Amino acid sequence: MPKEEKELSKNDEVETRIAEKVVNDPQFSSGKFLVNGIAGLLMYMWCDLLGRPMYPFVAYVALLMSPLRLGWSMSERCEVRSIISIYFFIFSAGVLPVWCLKRGGILGRSLLAIYVSWYMCFHGSRWECGRFMPTFRRRNFWKHFAAYFPMSLTRTAKLDPKRNYIFGYHPHGVISMGACCNFATEATGFSELFPGIDLRLLTLSQNFRIPIFREYLLGLGVNSVSKESIGGNFRRGPGASVMIVIGGARESLETAPGSYKLILDNRKGFVKMALQKGASLVPVFSFGETDLFGVFASSRFRRMQLWLQKQMGFGIPFFFGRALTGGVLHRVFGLSRGVMPLRMPVQSIVGKPIYVDKAVPDPTQEQIDELHQRYVDELRKIYDEWKDPFLAARAKTMEAQGEAAKAVLRQGSFHLDKVESLAVVG
Repeated sequence: MPKEEKELSKNDEVETRIAEKVVNDPQFSSGKFLVNGIAGLLMYMWCDLLGRPMYPFVAYVALLMSPLRLGWSMSERCEVRSIISIYFFIFSAGVLPVWCLKRGGILGRSLLAIYVSWYMCFHGSRWECGRFMPTFRRRNFWKHFAAYFPMSLTRTAKLDPKRNYIFGYHPHGVISMGACCNFATEATGFSELFPGIDLRLLTLSQNFRIPIFREYLLGLGVNSVSKESIGGNFRRGPGASVMIVIGGARESLETAPGSYKLILDNRKGFVKMALQKGASLVPVFSFGETDLFGVFASSRFRRMQLWLQKQMGFGIPFFFGRALTGGVLHRVFGLSRGVMPLRMPVQSIVGKPIYVDKAVPDPTQEQIDELHQRYVDELRKIYDEWKDPFLAARAKTMEAQGEAAKAVLRQGSFHLDKVESLAVVG
């Protein structure tokens, strides 16, 4: 069997095994009971802080997060519930500390002070790989999340577990959901496809300033994107690797459905780091990452967005998603726009590694430029080889969705009928 066919066969094998686990996922378990208990506590805090106006909203969220079918199939119900749960827990990240300060009394404020003091003393965990809990990555919750779109991970070549790697993820999209799902969890079987590769996704250090939320990120193995973090990860030994979303906040502002505009020409710091550490580069292209949300583009706000990105380190694209076809916004108000991501496929293609055989403590600009060009060439190769199969699958997904969903997908505001070629810019 040719090498390419063997790789595709391995991808199919892993996808089949994951699908079986999703189908057999029990609706009631100790883990789900614990998560629902935490959600209930947070809902109480919301209501206690903001009073009666929050009651209808909290009741609606609780209904969506419950095990009730609500007119969907069981698989669709689990998929929708995973998205709602993520939104709820992220927006609730600041509720616990505020509640402790305002309503928790002396005990609440004391516990919060102890916790904040503790994590400030151990703040280095975000680049020292501390508090990683592999069980967080293996939760079936993430498999339901991946199935919502669906997301998939494709291996084009094996990786030598005796080497260290820097994975580059493209494009950023609005939230980089494919990077989180495919490479910071086991939803699509990363460890089975790349045995011996211990990968850590890197993100902005600002995310580690949010109490409690930071602990979950660390549990998933997510670390801060910094030189200290990359160096700390590589010291873990052979196979230890990191993933960087190369385009970063600046690229998120260029996101639009159906387009692939990469901020890459002037991004060479990761190449220099690879040479200094003797780490090989692995390009990753995620088809469909930019299809998950519509983006409101306005020249009026463009200057403000760029200023915020420069000052704060992250961009704020004005984005929107779809309304649930079985939800209040659609059924009662007839709205097609909402906060849910579009159910569009995301396929992350892991390209062939670009090997760096030995460390170069002080690489020249010529060496950096040469390796960077090889990286860009491999990224373009991934796009050219996998574009047509993905677009065919994308068209089938759009056609297979219900009439209400099709009406949303065909709207001009999402531009999903328009697909542009790859553009690599500065």
